[in-house]
Amino acid sequence: MSLVKVFKLVIAGPYGAGKTTFVKTLSEVVPIETDVPTAGKTTTVAFDYGKIRVNDIVVHLFGVPGQERFSFLWRIVARGMHAYIFMVDSSSLESVKAAVFMYNYFINAFPNTPHIIAANKQDVAKVSINDIRTILGVKPEIKIVPLIAVNKKMVLETLITLLSEVHRLMYGSALSSINKGDSATGT
Repeated sequence: MSLVKVFKLVIAGPYGAGKTTFVKTLSEVVPIETDVPTAGKTTTVAFDYGKIRVNDIVVHLFGVPGQERFSFLWRIVARGMHAYIFMVDSSSLESVKAAVFMYNYFINAFPNTPHIIAANKQDVAKVSINDIRTILGVKPEIKIVPLIAVNKKMVLETLITLLSEVHRLMYGSALSSINKGDSATGT
Protein backbone atom coordinates (compact mmCIF):
# COMPACT_ATOMS: atom_id res chain seq x y z
CA MET A 1 0.00 0.00 0.00
CA SER A 2 1.48 3.33 -1.05
CA LEU A 3 1.08 6.69 0.58
CA VAL A 4 -1.08 9.13 -1.39
CA LYS A 5 0.71 12.38 -2.11
CA VAL A 6 -1.11 15.69 -2.57
CA PHE A 7 0.24 18.02 -5.23
CA LYS A 8 -0.90 21.58 -5.93
CA LEU A 9 -0.48 22.61 -9.56
CA VAL A 10 -1.19 26.08 -10.90
CA ILE A 11 -1.97 26.63 -14.56
CA ALA A 12 -1.02 30.20 -15.47
CA GLY A 13 -0.93 32.17 -18.69
CA PRO A 14 -2.55 35.12 -20.41
CA TYR A 15 -6.19 35.54 -21.35
CA GLY A 16 -7.30 33.04 -23.97
CA ALA A 17 -4.32 30.68 -23.62
CA GLY A 18 -6.55 27.69 -22.77
CA LYS A 19 -6.17 27.33 -19.01
CA THR A 20 -9.86 26.66 -18.31
CA THR A 21 -9.97 24.13 -21.16
CA PHE A 22 -6.85 22.41 -19.75
CA VAL A 23 -8.48 22.04 -16.30
CA LYS A 24 -11.79 20.84 -17.79
CA THR A 25 -10.07 18.32 -20.05
CA LEU A 26 -7.92 16.85 -17.28
CA SER A 27 -10.16 16.92 -14.21
CA GLU A 28 -11.77 13.72 -12.99
CA VAL A 29 -14.30 15.72 -10.98
CA VAL A 30 -16.71 18.33 -12.28
CA PRO A 31 -14.46 21.39 -12.38
CA ILE A 32 -15.27 24.62 -10.59
CA GLU A 33 -15.20 27.50 -13.05
CA THR A 34 -15.52 31.21 -12.34
CA ASP A 35 -15.92 32.32 -15.93
CA VAL A 36 -18.11 35.25 -16.91
CA PRO A 37 -19.11 36.31 -20.43
CA THR A 38 -17.14 39.12 -22.10
CA ALA A 39 -17.52 40.26 -25.72
CA GLY A 40 -18.54 36.88 -27.12
CA LYS A 41 -16.00 34.94 -25.04
CA THR A 42 -15.63 34.16 -21.35
CA THR A 43 -12.95 35.12 -18.86
CA THR A 44 -11.95 33.60 -15.55
CA VAL A 45 -12.44 36.07 -12.70
CA ALA A 46 -11.19 34.04 -9.71
CA PHE A 47 -9.82 30.59 -10.56
CA ASP A 48 -10.71 27.24 -12.09
CA TYR A 49 -10.36 24.11 -10.00
CA GLY A 50 -10.13 20.45 -10.90
CA LYS A 51 -8.56 17.28 -9.55
CA ILE A 52 -6.95 14.18 -11.01
CA ARG A 53 -5.22 11.19 -9.49
CA VAL A 54 -2.08 9.92 -11.19
CA ASN A 55 -0.91 6.70 -9.55
CA ASP A 56 -0.44 7.69 -5.88
CA ILE A 57 -0.44 11.45 -6.52
CA VAL A 58 -3.63 13.51 -6.13
CA VAL A 59 -3.09 16.60 -8.26
CA HIS A 60 -5.19 19.66 -7.44
CA LEU A 61 -5.40 21.88 -10.52
CA PHE A 62 -5.81 25.64 -10.12
CA GLY A 63 -6.16 27.78 -13.23
CA VAL A 64 -5.56 31.48 -12.54
CA PRO A 65 -7.13 34.35 -14.47
CA GLY A 66 -4.93 35.67 -17.24
CA GLN A 67 -5.96 39.30 -17.34
CA GLU A 68 -3.61 41.71 -15.59
CA ARG A 69 -6.53 43.34 -13.73
CA PHE A 70 -6.84 40.07 -11.77
CA SER A 71 -3.12 39.86 -11.02
CA PHE A 72 -3.76 40.31 -7.28
CA LEU A 73 -5.15 36.73 -7.37
CA TRP A 74 -2.02 35.20 -8.86
CA ARG A 75 -0.06 35.19 -5.60
CA ILE A 76 -3.12 34.20 -3.54
CA VAL A 77 -3.98 31.17 -5.70
CA ALA A 78 -0.31 30.21 -6.18
CA ARG A 79 0.42 30.14 -2.44
CA GLY A 80 1.63 26.66 -1.53
CA MET A 81 1.89 25.40 -5.11
CA HIS A 82 4.39 22.68 -5.84
CA ALA A 83 4.78 23.60 -9.51
CA TYR A 84 3.12 25.43 -12.36
CA ILE A 85 2.43 25.09 -16.04
CA PHE A 86 2.69 28.36 -17.92
CA MET A 87 0.44 28.18 -20.96
CA VAL A 88 0.65 30.30 -24.10
CA ASP A 89 -1.50 30.50 -27.22
CA SER A 90 0.90 29.49 -30.00
CA SER A 91 -1.65 30.45 -32.68
CA SER A 92 -1.01 34.16 -32.10
CA LEU A 93 2.24 36.12 -31.99
CA GLU A 94 0.40 38.93 -30.15
CA SER A 95 -0.80 36.49 -27.48
CA VAL A 96 2.73 35.14 -26.93
CA LYS A 97 4.05 38.70 -26.61
CA ALA A 98 1.21 39.49 -24.18
CA ALA A 99 2.38 36.57 -22.02
CA VAL A 100 5.76 38.17 -21.25
CA PHE A 101 4.50 40.28 -18.32
CA MET A 102 2.76 37.37 -16.60
CA TYR A 103 5.63 34.93 -17.21
CA ASN A 104 8.11 37.43 -15.77
CA TYR A 105 5.82 37.88 -12.76
CA PHE A 106 5.77 34.12 -12.10
CA ILE A 107 9.49 33.50 -12.55
CA ASN A 108 10.31 36.48 -10.31
CA ALA A 109 7.66 35.84 -7.64
CA PHE A 110 8.33 32.07 -7.55
CA PRO A 111 11.97 31.68 -8.66
CA ASN A 112 12.47 28.24 -7.11
CA THR A 113 9.17 26.72 -8.19
CA PRO A 114 9.48 24.09 -10.94
CA HIS A 115 7.56 24.80 -14.12
CA ILE A 116 7.21 23.99 -17.77
CA ILE A 117 5.76 25.96 -20.68
CA ALA A 118 2.79 24.54 -22.60
CA ALA A 119 2.52 25.84 -26.17
CA ASN A 120 -1.23 25.42 -26.67
CA LYS A 121 -3.25 25.42 -29.90
CA GLN A 122 -0.61 23.44 -31.79
CA ASP A 123 -3.28 22.42 -34.30
CA VAL A 124 -3.28 26.04 -35.55
CA ALA A 125 0.18 27.14 -34.36
CA LYS A 126 1.78 30.18 -35.95
CA VAL A 127 4.56 30.67 -33.41
CA SER A 128 7.30 28.04 -33.13
CA ILE A 129 8.53 26.55 -29.87
CA ASN A 130 11.90 28.26 -30.42
CA ASP A 131 10.23 31.64 -30.97
CA ILE A 132 8.16 31.15 -27.80
CA ARG A 133 11.38 30.44 -25.88
CA THR A 134 12.99 33.59 -27.29
CA ILE A 135 10.01 35.91 -26.80
CA LEU A 136 9.39 34.81 -23.20
CA GLY A 137 13.11 34.56 -22.37
CA VAL A 138 12.71 30.95 -21.21
CA LYS A 139 15.91 29.41 -19.86
CA PRO A 140 17.25 26.44 -21.87
CA GLU A 141 16.67 24.00 -19.00
CA ILE A 142 12.91 24.73 -18.89
CA LYS A 143 10.90 22.38 -21.09
CA ILE A 144 8.40 23.71 -23.61
CA VAL A 145 5.83 21.11 -24.64
CA PRO A 146 3.38 21.22 -27.56
CA LEU A 147 -0.27 21.04 -26.51
CA ILE A 148 -3.82 21.00 -27.77
CA ALA A 149 -5.83 21.55 -24.58
CA VAL A 150 -8.92 19.73 -25.84
CA ASN A 151 -6.86 16.58 -26.46
CA LYS A 152 -6.95 14.54 -23.24
CA LYS A 153 -3.88 12.48 -24.17
CA MET A 154 -1.78 15.61 -24.82
CA VAL A 155 -3.03 17.27 -21.63
CA LEU A 156 -2.16 14.17 -19.60
CA GLU A 157 1.28 13.98 -21.25
CA THR A 158 1.86 17.64 -20.32
CA LEU A 159 0.99 16.87 -16.71
CA ILE A 160 3.26 13.82 -16.68
CA THR A 161 6.10 15.89 -18.18
CA LEU A 162 5.71 18.39 -15.34
CA LEU A 163 5.53 15.70 -12.64
CA SER A 164 8.62 14.05 -14.10
CA GLU A 165 10.49 17.39 -14.08
CA VAL A 166 9.56 17.96 -10.44
CA HIS A 167 10.75 14.44 -9.56
CA ARG A 168 14.00 15.00 -11.48
CA LEU A 169 14.65 18.27 -9.65
CA MET A 170 13.88 16.73 -6.26
CA TYR A 171 15.52 13.33 -6.64
CA GLY A 172 17.90 13.63 -9.59
CA SER A 173 15.98 11.20 -11.81
CA ALA A 174 12.85 11.31 -13.94
CA LEU A 175 9.74 9.40 -12.98
CA SER A 176 9.60 6.00 -14.56
CA SER A 177 6.55 4.51 -12.88
CA ILE A 178 3.72 6.69 -14.20
CA ASN A 179 1.35 4.80 -16.41
CA LYS A 180 1.02 6.90 -19.58
CA GLY A 181 -1.85 4.88 -21.05
CA ASP A 182 -5.54 5.79 -21.15
CA SER A 183 -5.93 4.62 -17.55
CA ALA A 184 -3.05 6.74 -16.28
CA THR A 185 -5.00 7.77 -13.24
CA GLY A 186 -4.63 4.33 -11.74
CA THR A 187 -8.25 4.24 -10.65
